[in-house]
Amino acid sequence: MKLTFWDKFFIAVVLLISLGGFVLNLSLDAVTKQQYITVHVDNDFVMEISFDEETEKKVEIPFGENDEHEAILEVSQGRVRMLPISEDLCPRGICSHTGWIERSYQSIVCVPNRIIVSFRKTEPEDVDGVTY
Repeated sequence: MKLTFWDKFFIAVVLLISLGGFVLNLSLDAVTKQQYITVHVDNDFVMEISFDEETEKKVEIPFGENDEHEAILEVSQGRVRMLPISEDLCPRGICSHTGWIERSYQSIVCVPNRIIVSFRKTEPEDVDGVTY
């Protein structure tokens, strides 16, 4: 089976459109600055952390049956990461190996302890549109 000129043309157009969408997605994501992190433990909202490029802090997240354990989030230069948790509580440590997150589509998940750290949209959630 031999490809014709139009087959090659169609493949080239599809590849260019795909590449253009990828570049557009990255450029739009680079413009938006994340300002809020939400933390959920056992599917319950625990806290929301506000930060910017100059914020440097460590935040303790209580978890466990009676909040007897804590995980530590480090916020620095507009990025967030989870510091290692004891191997007894988190055997593989995937949550700490995730590293720094700074984009809206990134999150940190600790499955054994049911902790989810993700970005929150900066616009209000109760407004679905504005007309001028």
